[in-house]
Amino acid sequence: MRMRRNGKRAAALVCMIFFLAVLPAGALQVRAAEVIATVSGEILSGTTEELLLLSTAQGRMEIRLDSETDASACKVLLPGREIYVAVTHGSDGYLHAAKITSSVQEKENTIDYSTSVTVTGEISGKTKEDILYLNTDQGEMQIRLDSSTNLEGIQVLVAGETYQITCARGSDAWLHAVSISDTAPAVVTETINGISVTTLKGTVADRTKDDLLYLSTDGGEMQFVIDGDSDVSNGRVLMPGRKVTVSFYRGSDAYLHAARIVGEKESVSAASVDTSASTAVMGTVDGKSTENTLYLNTAGGTMELRLDSSSSFSNCRVLVKGRQVVVVCARGSDAYMHAVSVIGL
Repeated sequence: MRMRRNGKRAAALVCMIFFLAVLPAGALQVRAAEVIATVSGEILSGTTEELLLLSTAQGRMEIRLDSETDASACKVLLPGREIYVAVTHGSDGYLHAAKITSSVQEKENTIDYSTSVTVTGEISGKTKEDILYLNTDQGEMQIRLDSSTNLEGIQVLVAGETYQITCARGSDAWLHAVSISDTAPAVVTETINGISVTTLKGTVADRTKDDLLYLSTDGGEMQFVIDGDSDVSNGRVLMPGRKVTVSFYRGSDAYLHAARIVGEKESVSAASVDTSASTAVMGTVDGKSTENTLYLNTAGGTMELRLDSSSSFSNCRVLVKGRQVVVVCARGSDAYMHAVSVIGL
């Protein structure tokens, strides 16, 4: 009898070894399907596409996001948002999100798909509930996110990531996201004024001058000549660390020339400017300056001057850190001082 039982045990052991040997790698890391609890809390900074950090009444929780997570009712996971998460216990020791929902009730809207446009940009941390704040080369956009939005393989959206969004106007006058996908390659070829150019994104490097842009890219640092043919109307402020998009071509002098430079610009309310009470100040451009605001270091301190579409520039096509300029400024209806004209010295 003992030998028979030992034989059965040996056979069972052999079967178990064989079973483990033919299992696909990671097959034992399957989490239980049973929902053990539904927790509510506020999303914390540091949340990624793989790990949800949640502040609950019971404390801080770390919850895994995987291919089985149902986030169809709550695609945007940004810090500060209140959500509900149905969790399961995984064999890897982590809690896993089975389903994520939000308390926001969606309104019915009719979408006019004939008005569709496609834009590319980075999701801002200002995004909340069902409104996406998207930073694009042309400025900040606000786009509604619906349950019908096709995310084309993207499980969740997180702040700081760049996406390509097709949007259309809704009956509520808002732009609505029709579909969202990962971005196209960083380098794009197009035609500007009959010239074939290549477009890429990068960060302005320290050595940038009035006539030469040094751009830090994924492939290394590049140099672009800024000349009279360069369109800098949307990229005049070239401060170190600022992100810009450059469309360029190779000139007959063998140098790369910037055909167009576009900087990041936030959308601001239009303001009327009282030019009848203007004044001129002299100073140097501060490194904090952006496409929206010129910070000018003067003998009396640092001035904050708004830059808008009506600001004119002479003897300085672009503004670089430390450049000495004279600025004619006047008060606007938004209570800010506005740069009416900027003159390079």
